[in-house]
Amino acid sequence: MKSNFKKTLYDYAVIFSGCVIFAVSFNLFIKNAHIAVGGISGISLVINYFFPKLSIGVMTLVLNIPFLILGLLKIGGSFMIKTIFASFVLSLSLSATEWLSPITTEPILCTLYGGLGTGVGLGLVFLRDGSTAGSDIVGIVLRRKYPSVPLGKLILATDMVIVLFASIAFRNANSILYAVVYMYVASIATDGVLYGFTTDKLAYIITGASDAITKLIISELGRSATIVTAEGAFTNKQRKMIMCAITPNQIGKLREIVRSCDEKAFMIVTNTHEILGSGFRPNIKSNI
Repeated sequence: MKSNFKKTLYDYAVIFSGCVIFAVSFNLFIKNAHIAVGGISGISLVINYFFPKLSIGVMTLVLNIPFLILGLLKIGGSFMIKTIFASFVLSLSLSATEWLSPITTEPILCTLYGGLGTGVGLGLVFLRDGSTAGSDIVGIVLRRKYPSVPLGKLILATDMVIVLFASIAFRNANSILYAVVYMYVASIATDGVLYGFTTDKLAYIITGASDAITKLIISELGRSATIVTAEGAFTNKQRKMIMCAITPNQIGKLREIVRSCDEKAFMIVTNTHEILGSGFRPNIKSNI
């Protein structure tokens, strides 16, 4: 019971921090640069552009209501409790930090640093199974249908319509170009917080020396492997295929191991978006 309370408290503390980081980054870099960002914050920014007296934080909360309802209907559970909490904290943070003066008005710097800061903020919220509602809810609902697609990329896609609308409102052709860069940087930062900034590798090795290669993989790389019986479509001959998850800096050593044991081995090395389990990231259940 005590450990569950600590975990819950930690979750909400991380979500709170993520919302504050998002709000500070938004007000320092995005608000005064008039970049056509996506999401509810982007819509609020456009409305604030025409009606400066309307608070972006308040508008964000009001516009989020339909998406919160969608989330309650499609997702529910503790995720939505955290999302409702995050929505209120984000709105309050946006309002509380509106007084911040922009660090720079250079569009490209605002785009890069704004995307990095807001992306990290969103990533922290997502990391603890929450969201800031808006297009995040849409992205999470879509990811449940398409789990192989990174969450940041799904949110990037759902924001494009809002970006087009905002760029027209600002009457600035450059705005949409900066927005594309901003959302790309934000999506990378979000996925980096969620999945890590490094890309691990998955190697497939078809060989007649599977025993020798696997022994060296275990002893020299400290990795395990899975051996699968494979049949060649052209030769109809059965051979062993080794499947092994490795880190990028182990590729060179793996090549040497395979070459030393079987010069005729067929090896494929691919990028993996996420590896969960021993030696990599812990396999923790997530709502997103």
